[in-house]
Amino acid sequence: MNLYDPFSTLPLLGLYVFSILLVMLTLGLGYLFGHRLQRAHRSVRDSSLGSAVAATLGLLAFMLAFTFNMSAERFSERKQLLLEEVNAIATTYLRADFLTEEGKGEARALLAEYASVRDFNPARIDLQTYLRLLARSEEIQDRLWAIVAEHVDAGFDTEKLRAFYQPLNEVLDYHTRRVQVGSRYRIPPPIWVALYAITGLAMFGIGFQLGVARGGSPQVAIALALSFSLVILLIADLDRSWEGFLIVDHSAMTELSTSLQQRQREIMEIQEGRRE
Repeated sequence: MNLYDPFSTLPLLGLYVFSILLVMLTLGLGYLFGHRLQRAHRSVRDSSLGSAVAATLGLLAFMLAFTFNMSAERFSERKQLLLEEVNAIATTYLRADFLTEEGKGEARALLAEYASVRDFNPARIDLQTYLRLLARSEEIQDRLWAIVAEHVDAGFDTEKLRAFYQPLNEVLDYHTRRVQVGSRYRIPPPIWVALYAITGLAMFGIGFQLGVARGGSPQVAIALALSFSLVILLIADLDRSWEGFLIVDHSAMTELSTSLQQRQREIMEIQEGRRE
């Protein structure tokens, strides 16, 4: 959604194709160099070659585990923040009972709209719509805080007011944290560069070893390319909150929005009945 570097702007399918091409290319180059060296020096038998390739593969495994852990932790954090924000909105809605009758009505209407605004599917929303919803969320936050300020100016009971603005503070905090973690925090580009560089070196080493040994098969090369590229694709998918198959389930926010909208309709019906 909010994209900051080439590794984020490239679609997941493009990233997967790029990874496959990188692995295939470096494998092929390694095999070509190894095969030429073997033909020029038939007695070449470097006993350290296998150890060097194994060490490079071990470093690649470390980098894959490191980046996977980074993206998986952020994915879990996005899920946790969503649930905490849902709970904070629901609590603030209930605590609006402590406000004056007028303040309670306005605060609950705003919170119901706020839950509706926060209820969106990141995979089905464009950047402009996201920014518009984000701006509306902040407008509602400002108005809710203005309601608190109005109660303070009117000398409203401090303890009752605290019961409302404490969960409201949490709503504001979770909003900021979700925006930062969900749309701005990414695996830094230097780590992506290092991951791809080590992948290329490891695949070059494997290809070189196969070339020196005059062995190997296209099936093995393709299997290596697909498997390593699939792991990188999974890491990228976990790292993105707006694209791919691993999207945080927003059903909790949807259920809250539906529930609050229903309550607001019931309140409106009761108020209209009293007027009649």
